Amino acid sequence: MRLEETVLRRRAVGLTTGIPHTAGLALLFLGTRLDSLGPGRAAEAVADLHLRLVDHTWFNFAGDVAFALTFGEALPFLWVAVAIAVLVRVNRAGPAKLQLALSAVSAFYCALICILWLAVLLQAGWWLLLVMGAAGAFVRLVTRR
Repeated sequence: MRLEETVLRRRAVGLTTGIPHTAGLALLFLGTRLDSLGPGRAAEAVADLHLRLVDHTWFNFAGDVAFALTFGEALPFLWVAVAIAVLVRVNRAGPAKLQLALSAVSAFYCALICILWLAVLLQAGWWLLLVMGAAGAFVRLVTRR
């Protein structure tokens, strides 16, 4: 590998993209928890926190951008973004510029959806630490340098 390709590869699988990829994967894990929330105190707490976040302009802007990018279906696109992130991290021999672009786009999307679903992440409590640790270990495990 040439030096330029090595630098691009390290950027594609580095910490800057790794944190949003980990957060996106953790959000997929926590999505099952969100689906299992029936009517009750936990569901009301998520809805209450979401309503408090709607009062902020930055949250509304992130929601508008996410809605425009996903046509109202955020979860399938999150699955695709996480799958692309895993493929970029596993494939060491791919074209470095393309991998960096794919990694950056998927990291941006994962971060955007994590902002949009911030109420779910904050409501997870100590489970968030466990899930983030497991997701981080998985992302680190599949990263080939």
